[in-house]
Amino acid sequence: MGVNDLNNIIKQLLEEIKNLETKVEDIKAPIEETSNLLPSASASLQDVIEFTEKSTHNIMGLLDAIEANSKKIDEDVDTLLKFGPTKTINTILEDIKALNQDNLNKLIEIYTAMSFQDITAQQIKKVIKAIEDTKRRLLQMVVSSIEASGKDETTKEKIIGKATEILTGERINQDDVDELLKEFGL
Repeated sequence: MGVNDLNNIIKQLLEEIKNLETKVEDIKAPIEETSNLLPSASASLQDVIEFTEKSTHNIMGLLDAIEANSKKIDEDVDTLLKFGPTKTINTILEDIKALNQDNLNKLIEIYTAMSFQDITAQQIKKVIKAIEDTKRRLLQMVVSSIEASGKDETTKEKIIGKATEILTGERINQDDVDELLKEFGL
């Protein structure tokens, strides 16, 4: 192998490094954008779950109160019908009873329709998990790039240790990630 061969190999390596740098730069912007959007998306979805759960419980409480009122109306109408009222009063009471029964049936339909909240929460939790998994992968990419960087071993170990600590948590707190990156000038 001559000097020319060595020069050619070095040129090829430099070209490959430049290509790799270009590829890294191409993915750097989308990764930064994604890492900025993911935490707020995850938090927003969690807020949606909490809001819908709270609203659903509130609605269910109101529906329970309406159901109790309707049952009382039904009992009172039955009591009045036992007195044998005139035909006109009897007809009115029968109509009230029928309308009240229709309302009770509609309440059952509403209870059934309210089950959407459970299904929605389950779907949103899956999205949150996907977002958290993506955040983990992005942080793991940062760790990999740190391992390959020219930083001294002590700094690398500190960064990797803190990143590992963040990764082992149930949820990745973006403030912790930002602090890690800022602390080490990343």
